[in-house]
Amino acid sequence: MLSKSAIVLAIAGTAAAFSPSTPALSGLTHRSSACSMTMQADGVSRRDALAAAAGAAIVAAPLGASATVEYANVPFLGGSDVVDVNNANVRVYTRFPGMYPTVAGKLVKYGPYTSFDDIISRKQFTSAEKEVLKKYQKNLTALEPAPEYVIDNYNNGLYR
Repeated sequence: MLSKSAIVLAIAGTAAAFSPSTPALSGLTHRSSACSMTMQADGVSRRDALAAAAGAAIVAAPLGASATVEYANVPFLGGSDVVDVNNANVRVYTRFPGMYPTVAGKLVKYGPYTSFDDIISRKQFTSAEKEVLKKYQKNLTALEPAPEYVIDNYNNGLYR
């Protein structure tokens, strides 16, 4: 927040330096009635109106950028011991011996799931695969699927 305020003040100071009312520039301005471009409404010049509009736009610009940046469940995408089976990429399961690629591929392919019991009840898993899943039950959770992560379940663009 402090850096945004500093940027706004720096821009405002720069704009004020070029204002015709600046004492350092007062001797450099010359107003001639023949070439003056002023609006007659309340004696406001076009330059002043444009400067006010630009200043308002600069001040209002940071207000439009207040959006949620991070998905709250990012740690469950592979950054912790618990993995979200609905949103995590298939490569996350390489940390669990016996799960990658077969069991992990089926988890990603046949989701979404509502709970661990929902995973075990699916007929796509063999009894041996269900035993592997039960081995890591404490490491698996089923959160609400987020479209921006579900789309990358198979291919997250990492090729190393």
